[in-house]
Amino acid sequence: MRSPLRFFIELTEQPLWVSLWVLFLMLVNMASLAFWQEALARLILMNFLASAMLMMGLYARFGFAKILGLGHLPWVPLLAYLMIQIPAAEASFKHYLQVLSVSMALSLVLDTIDVWTYFSKRTRI
Repeated sequence: MRSPLRFFIELTEQPLWVSLWVLFLMLVNMASLAFWQEALARLILMNFLASAMLMMGLYARFGFAKILGLGHLPWVPLLAYLMIQIPAAEASFKHYLQVLSVSMALSLVLDTIDVWTYFSKRTRI
């Protein structure tokens, strides 16, 4: 088992775009703190923390591998819920939810490719 603290060391060893993308995702999720009065913002932060814990568990078991994309599984129902809630949101919170939703959707596409690649390489004879 790897120490989850090594995750950030290994992250810096990845291609620059990967490190920047992970940093952006962390920041856009943590930006929910700016809208703390909104129940949805609190849900976003809780979901982000749950996802981070899941990812650290996966990292401890598998290392920095494409299976880490499974750590974003909690984002799937959240993204569906966000899409329903965006029309009712107002002003800057609405803009935030749009940016977050696009970011999450793109990340989930990349995660799906990574996880598919991980399992397809492991199941070849």
